[in-house]
Amino acid sequence: MSLLNNAVESIQVGVEDYLMDDGRRYLSAVRNICAGILLLYKEKLCQLSPSNDGEILIKKDIRPSYDEQGNVIFIGKGKKTVDVQEIKERFSSLDIKIDWKKFDELNQLRNEVEHYYTDKSPDAVREIVAKSFVLIRDFIGGYLEEQPRHLLGDECWQALLDTADVYAAEEEACRKSLAQIDWKYQTLKDALQKIRCPACHSSLIKTEDEGEYNTSTVLICSSCGEEFDFGDAAEQCLSDSLGADIYTAMKEGGEAPLDQCPSCHHNTFMLSERHCALCDYEQEYLECDMCGTFLSLDEQWLDGYCSYCHHKLEKLMAE
Repeated sequence: MSLLNNAVESIQVGVEDYLMDDGRRYLSAVRNICAGILLLYKEKLCQLSPSNDGEILIKKDIRPSYDEQGNVIFIGKGKKTVDVQEIKERFSSLDIKIDWKKFDELNQLRNEVEHYYTDKSPDAVREIVAKSFVLIRDFIGGYLEEQPRHLLGDECWQALLDTADVYAAEEEACRKSLAQIDWKYQTLKDALQKIRCPACHSSLIKTEDEGEYNTSTVLICSSCGEEFDFGDAAEQCLSDSLGADIYTAMKEGGEAPLDQCPSCHHNTFMLSERHCALCDYEQEYLECDMCGTFLSLDEQWLDGYCSYCHHKLEKLMAE
């Protein structure tokens, strides 16, 4: 079994222990999760090892040697692998940044557990374990370049998401990914706060796309993994975002901030932008050519006239 598989299984078992809501199982969670994190770190060192020895960077004993061409190379000797301090040193040299304060707190607790004693309460142990979930999430996504949900499985990933720190970190990552897209219109940027997964209704929505948005911009739900096009969520997103203003317009009168687009017929025409969020239809006529009255969407088919002036012209033509 690979190092990465061992890491994932250790973390999964540790999370299962954590979810048991049993003080005795929290200690098992500490052991398994700490071991799993260390295996993730060693996996990264293996990934960075040279092709002549794929495990050299996790070996405690590294020695110089010669290859077949007489070039000096380094090889790993023995079965002993790096300890925590050596991982820290190698990560520092490789510019891999870890929140060692969080890890050291977990590792110290693990050491206490291994000696069959800790003076921390079950709630304190649970809190330390929960903090370590951020380490897992950040390292898998940032250095192993894997999707945590794919690697850990739905149940384990959801357990991590249910902790406030991991949720906040994932939420921030989603926000930054959406900021890489040029959403073009302020109304659309504001509406992104209300975007939801069509499958599970989670707000943890991200994208791997960049550049100017369009209806085929792919969005990904961090919670359930559902992938969908922006066009599939735009109408509901805008409706949720502008709901209060729409209600006010209906109750008190006046122009609603969202209307049906004359071109694509979706309720995605943004009145403040005079553009459709889906098809980018732009309102052609803004003022009546005769009286200067502001023209509504319903009057776009009147060739630049308001309904009153258009009626007068028709009457004159008939005479």
